[in-house]
Amino acid sequence: MLYSGTRTLVYRGIRLCDQKPIAIKVLRNEYPSFSELLNFRNQYTIAKNLNLPGIIQTYSVEAYQNGYALIVEDFGGISLNAIYDL
Repeated sequence: MLYSGTRTLVYRGIRLCDQKPIAIKVLRNEYPSFSELLNFRNQYTIAKNLNLPGIIQTYSVEAYQNGYALIVEDFGGISLNAIYDL
């Protein structure tokens, strides 16, 4: 696991279709509310349309359990929690 927050979890993986490294962000709540699902989808929609240098590329949003998984580029970074041992 790369990150564990109050609302989300982030994992590292490899995309099978092209072997690219990815980060997978999922909702922590096993049964997310409609509002949580809507916010997660909106996050994907906004990020997908940001084609700017320095912004990670968003690949897709997938159905996962009772919610979604956001699939984004993994550039190999580490969390600030790991750097500062928070």
